[in-house]
Amino acid sequence: MLMGEGTANREVYNDEAEMFRIVAENTSDTIVVVDNRGIVRYVSPSYESLTGGSVEEYLGKDAFEVVPPEEREHVRASLTQAVQTRTSVDVEYHVYHVHGYLIDVEARVKPVLDEKGNVQYVVAVARDVTKRKTTEQLLQKILENVNAAVWATDKDFTHYIYCSDTMEKLGGIPKEELWNNPIRAHDHIHPDDNEMLMGEVKQKLDRGIPSRVDFRWTHIPNETRWGQMIVHPYRDKAGERIDGIILDITEKKRAEMALEESEQRYKSLFEHNLDGVFSIELKHFYFINANRSFERIAGIKLHELTDRCFIGLIFDEDHGAVYETLLEVMQHGQPRDIECRLANMQQGERIVSITFVPIFLAGELNGIHGIIKDITKRKHEERELIKSEERSNFLQQSLNRFSNDLANVMKVSELENRLLDEVRAVLQVRHASIEEVPKGQEPELASANHILVKIGEQQHPVYLRVELDKQLLKIEEEWLETAVHYVTILYDNLHRTEDLMKRLEVLVASNETPKWMLRLLFKLSEKERSSLSSDLHDSVLQDLIIWYRKLESLRSSTVFENETERELSEIEEGLLDAIHQIRITCNELRPPFLLKMGLVESLKSLFSYTRMFANFEIEFSAQELDCLLDEEQILGVYRIVQELLNNASKHSRATKVTMALAKIDDHLHFSYSDDGVGVDLSALEGSFQHMGIAGIEKRVLSLEGKVRFETAPGQGFHVHIHFPKNQAER
Repeated sequence: MLMGEGTANREVYNDEAEMFRIVAENTSDTIVVVDNRGIVRYVSPSYESLTGGSVEEYLGKDAFEVVPPEEREHVRASLTQAVQTRTSVDVEYHVYHVHGYLIDVEARVKPVLDEKGNVQYVVAVARDVTKRKTTEQLLQKILENVNAAVWATDKDFTHYIYCSDTMEKLGGIPKEELWNNPIRAHDHIHPDDNEMLMGEVKQKLDRGIPSRVDFRWTHIPNETRWGQMIVHPYRDKAGERIDGIILDITEKKRAEMALEESEQRYKSLFEHNLDGVFSIELKHFYFINANRSFERIAGIKLHELTDRCFIGLIFDEDHGAVYETLLEVMQHGQPRDIECRLANMQQGERIVSITFVPIFLAGELNGIHGIIKDITKRKHEERELIKSEERSNFLQQSLNRFSNDLANVMKVSELENRLLDEVRAVLQVRHASIEEVPKGQEPELASANHILVKIGEQQHPVYLRVELDKQLLKIEEEWLETAVHYVTILYDNLHRTEDLMKRLEVLVASNETPKWMLRLLFKLSEKERSSLSSDLHDSVLQDLIIWYRKLESLRSSTVFENETERELSEIEEGLLDAIHQIRITCNELRPPFLLKMGLVESLKSLFSYTRMFANFEIEFSAQELDCLLDEEQILGVYRIVQELLNNASKHSRATKVTMALAKIDDHLHFSYSDDGVGVDLSALEGSFQHMGIAGIEKRVLSLEGKVRFETAPGQGFHVHIHFPKNQAER
């Protein structure tokens, strides 16, 4: 009996083992058995269809070698978790196919315990989920493109069964935070909408009724975004769950609100517009409707517009232009503007601006809108403005002419006469005069047609007296104020100038030229030289350099015929000569680095340059000066040397020029000598200006110095100049 039972047990065991073998070897899932060290002890034949690899090759190897290196720790941790907890663990990862690509795998890892409860093996049942993952990725892309999220939860909304990654983009909460706490999705829903979702919508779902509801997101500061939630309760053998999709309908909502706002605006625009708005049909231009503003502008009651033609409201002479404008709107389907007059003479002349706008329905012209504005007041103001502008232009031209003429006025009497002439011509006044009135005796303004304006001061205040036939316009008052302002600026200055001229005439008559005047004239001369040098350098010289470079570039990049090449070469050389000559002129007008280098070094530089062109020898000596020269003296001595060298080149026919600069006692001494033909000074009294000798003499005088000329025919030309020491040190 016992033997029979043992035999039966062995048969049952063998049958079960055979059954397990059949299941393991024929299931599409891959079964892998590994020991505690992760070594493969068994693998089902489906391993070959999963990875393309051989079962024999995989047996006895590390189970994780088919997993990509970056995922091995994650998979190994799942195995460890299953061993330690003695519970099943689900894990997703990739495995290599023999052809090199990766396969998505979903596996359940379960420990196998021995009789003592210790983990003997770990069984992993792996399934190829590549197609499912591909489908999920496709769904994810679709959801991203349509800005939507798909989810599924248990019926009590305690955890997600599925949640697309786009939920975070829509709701602003990471998917990891939502997975086991779906209610968190309500954190960013508007409180009013959340109350509706938790109340009305939940009640429908509890009754098994699907729901579609719009709500607002609040997680983006200063921006309201809209979502639409479509949820369905679902029941199957696994239990109850809730499936849902959330769509981002922000743009749709904004468009709907914009459309609603547009409709409200149009209604408000028509009914409450301050401009008249009306509509007419196309056949006879009869009125369809109009607003209250049209009633006010046209002077006709709205109930009187029934079966009335719009053209009948227009002034007869404007009928043709208005009718032609309406035809253009009908032919071209484009808005047109026109200005015309209304025929209602009870309100006086009424000028209006009308904009005709075509009305299209289903692509067909159905009627015409009109927007009418009363521009009567504006037109009258424009007419007045045109007159005012013409008057303003006339007055502005007068001021321009007057200010230009004042630049040529040299005497007070001429200034007074010019002012009176302009006042009489422009203002067409009854009387205008210039009067000098003792202080305290100024007449008071007697009436609105009497103007008294102070223009200057002589022994007593000087006034412009004007009597008007009519009151001045504001722009005429401004013109008079500006003209008098011009005169006032010049009046006192001209008095002082006339007084100064009289004093100068006395000095000139006595053959005395004030040193301060000479200094002033030389400063002005240097200023003009500097300005001219700057203008030449910044304009003409730069333009020549640019053209030279363009010509040089053209010659280097293009092949020309021999004759053309020769002519271009000559032009290039001519430009170089012109550039060089302008640079020389600029240097002579404003010696570079004169103040920075000092007088002695600047003179040496001048002599080096002169020697290249002069036909005489230059010898120069200079002691070390312990006294400082101011800017005027340095420039003055430099200009004197320039003039002497110029005379030597043009007139002396010298072979040698000697110059020296030294300190002697309490004077700074400069000497010049040449061995040229010399001159008879007594015969040159009338021609000093031509030779520059008078200029040298006056420049030395302006610097508080003394000059002595020594010359005679055949005895050369000699100059001695002394500056007092205290003058040089100031």
